[in-house]
Amino acid sequence: MKLATKRTLAAVGVLGLVGVGLAVHTGTGTPSAWGIADIAAICPLGGIEAAIASRTIVPPLLIGLAVVVALVALVGRAFCAWGCPVPLLRRVFGVKERPADKPRPAERDGANDSRNWVLGATVLTTAAFGFPVFCLICPVGLTVATFVALWRVFQFSEVTLSLLVFPLILVLEVVLLRKWCHRFCPLGALLGLISRLNRTFRPAVAEDACLQCAGGTCSRCAEVCPEGIDLHHPAESVSLAECTKCGECKDVCPAHAISFPFLARKKGPVSEGLPAASPSTAEACLSEDEEPVALA
Repeated sequence: MKLATKRTLAAVGVLGLVGVGLAVHTGTGTPSAWGIADIAAICPLGGIEAAIASRTIVPPLLIGLAVVVALVALVGRAFCAWGCPVPLLRRVFGVKERPADKPRPAERDGANDSRNWVLGATVLTTAAFGFPVFCLICPVGLTVATFVALWRVFQFSEVTLSLLVFPLILVLEVVLLRKWCHRFCPLGALLGLISRLNRTFRPAVAEDACLQCAGGTCSRCAEVCPEGIDLHHPAESVSLAECTKCGECKDVCPAHAISFPFLARKKGPVSEGLPAASPSTAEACLSEDEEPVALA
């Protein structure tokens, strides 16, 4: 099974868990705020907005944010590929990413990153109006709200205007704003900032299997990466902190030279029997720290 199919099943599974929670009243919550008993976590952006809007910081909120930070430090921006409903909705609506939609390294450089500006505007508008403004148009929250509204139609025959308004906003964001994730999403910007702490499950290249490292012209991994990451030319690439662990590079690699180990080793052969990269070509296969990456 390809990772793209697994990601779709994961996103559907998240909504399925929400449905189970509604049906049997588990109280586990939604992707915007979830937990078990007294252990809870909240959308980091939503938590910050709530604290700013209420001008109150309570211990459970700090604990929830700490849980999210720890998870992002462990798996990076994996939520964007495996839990966020936007990629799922794009597949449903048949919206395919074009090469021009990918972010460029200069567009991920601090003040040049438009998502950071939207993130700043989100914080400022929340402080100005006294309520989480972005939550009104957040595609994650809107998807969950639409799902809950549909659930209430079948369970209580309750029809509200939200059944029309929420899907309409989602269509505008997913279909018309094709670059929503790369240009506008403040949640993605916040996760990107936190994921700078991430050093695990990063894509690593097996030098002795990689065709480019062996002198070939293959660049499929860079071509398919939705975040614009080029594992072979890190100095000219978007930072690995933006990796969503989607696995597109792994699926498309003809030599199966890419994997996502818990921690990648800097040196050492990958497997026996495969052609090793020569010193001249191996220099092209560098990690973000400009050191050759190989796997155990």
